[in-house]
Amino acid sequence: MKTDQNAYTKQAAQAPPLTPAIPLTQAKLQVFLGGHSNAGIKATNEDAFASLVPKDAELTAKGVVAVIADGVSSASKAAEAAQLSVTQFINDYYATPQTWSTQKSASKVLSSLNQWLYAQTDAVSGYTLQWLTTFSALIVKSSTAYIFHVGDTRISQYRQHELEVLTKDHQQKQGPSHSVLTRALGADHRLQVDVQQVAIQAGDIFVLTCDGVHEYLSAQQIKKQLNQLPQSPSTQALEQMAKLLTELAIKKGSKDNVSCLLVYIGGTPNRALVEIERELLNKAIPPALAVGNSIDDYEICKVIHASIRSHLYLAKHPNESEPCVLKVPSKNLADDSSYLQGFIREAWLGERLSNSHVMKIKRGSENSRFLYHICEYIDGQTLGQWMFDNPKPNLAQVRDIVGQIIIALRSFQRLEVIHRDLKPDNIMIDSYGKVFLIDYGTALIASLAENNDVVTETVPQGTLNYIAPETLLTLHADHQSDLFSLGVITYEMLCGELPYKPMQRADMHSYTVDDEKSRVENYSQWQYRSIRQFRSDLPFWLDMVLSKATQADPKFRLQAYSEFKADLSKPTASALEEYKSQPILQRNPVLFWQGATALFFILWLSTIFF
Repeated sequence: MKTDQNAYTKQAAQAPPLTPAIPLTQAKLQVFLGGHSNAGIKATNEDAFASLVPKDAELTAKGVVAVIADGVSSASKAAEAAQLSVTQFINDYYATPQTWSTQKSASKVLSSLNQWLYAQTDAVSGYTLQWLTTFSALIVKSSTAYIFHVGDTRISQYRQHELEVLTKDHQQKQGPSHSVLTRALGADHRLQVDVQQVAIQAGDIFVLTCDGVHEYLSAQQIKKQLNQLPQSPSTQALEQMAKLLTELAIKKGSKDNVSCLLVYIGGTPNRALVEIERELLNKAIPPALAVGNSIDDYEICKVIHASIRSHLYLAKHPNESEPCVLKVPSKNLADDSSYLQGFIREAWLGERLSNSHVMKIKRGSENSRFLYHICEYIDGQTLGQWMFDNPKPNLAQVRDIVGQIIIALRSFQRLEVIHRDLKPDNIMIDSYGKVFLIDYGTALIASLAENNDVVTETVPQGTLNYIAPETLLTLHADHQSDLFSLGVITYEMLCGELPYKPMQRADMHSYTVDDEKSRVENYSQWQYRSIRQFRSDLPFWLDMVLSKATQADPKFRLQAYSEFKADLSKPTASALEEYKSQPILQRNPVLFWQGATALFFILWLSTIFF
């Protein structure tokens, strides 16, 4: 870490990929930074700036961060607030899960930072210490710049000899030459942050300045200086330019601290599909293996499963005490870039998941020529097989299984990951009754979904009859979509049937629509079938719970896993009332038709005898 007065900056080399075949960690983003901060004519420098270009996977998942802050002069802890804000923001931002989206990560950190600043009090006097500072952060990730802004520090974009101010100064004029700051970190427990996204391209320069610079230098004066930079400026050139701008502001009469941080975009990861496909194929897909074969010292002990999508082998390594499962992509899909990308993404996510109900996955050796995963071996059966062996389980058994699945799904939710392919064959139960999610190759990872160096998905991900309707209609998926799939699985566990009439794969494309009106109309195609048609012994309120969990329109679906879990254990009063208000045909169709048949029979008899 390089420190200069109230500022520090760190420049790292372009991050290499973890393995040659993994585009998810292949860094093509090139960013160079240089800044300068000076107290100016003041005795104390209450400005601070910081920046960091991380290495390895963090560059892809988190991006590059540049931050500037200007402590509010009237506050008792202005300098400390500015310095703490820039350093703590960067430290905490990179400490958030790599799977989180940029906005979620930055928002969580800023909220926590603001609460800390606002809550500071003097332990002796009990008076609140004023830790107030303006704050502007630029996060460059893939081919997008994310801006988070509070106060009157400023972020501008210099492109093709034009300078555009991207942020809005949070000031209120009080007279011709005086203004009051209306927003600052630490000023209120409710933080209002301006957030925006800006597309970037190679050659862009972002200019982060405090008011001591941009209030004394016009856009024309800043442009004139930036025009003197070489075509591909180095870190040293950027530092010299930042210093020149701050010194020029002082010459122009600045009576405040002066700080400037320049961020140059040397390259972005916008790549053609053919480039992505080439990287995906850097490692070879192994041929079908048999018992006794070896791959990278893993000896195949058993062929567990073979399909057109993947092969699973029970394997043993001489340096490991426990057996493992090797998961190998099928050669049938060697040309399917979307599938291979999902296969690689599964290992990337597996190394970041830590939950006892999710199967552990790690990549094969970095030095291997072959593409495969090393998976935790689970001695058990799939939920699909369990359902075949237990065609009419009691509700307590199903509650226990669903509760364990929810534990796994919550771990996905905390990481801002959506599974997207929940189905009985992707869930295992071991010999002790413990439940595991075993396949997450189609998972949607928020941080990676923001990037532009991945293959674009053009079809719904998942398995027909378990995919949520909104995913079929719009390709959109969120945690409510996973909840829908869990509701379908729960229904199927109890009665062996699906809550909706099964669809054919050929019908999938006919569901995709573009406008809201068509979506609403299409939701009506999903007509829920009462579970009591198949198991009349189940309680009537359970039908209402399953109906809400599998509502076609997500606006009317249960909102949270906790809600579903609680409703499976005890019906809510509203559910009971809603059930009672339904016509008997919907509440109990079997009883309705039995009664109707009896009534028709009586009427028929009456026509004979009377």
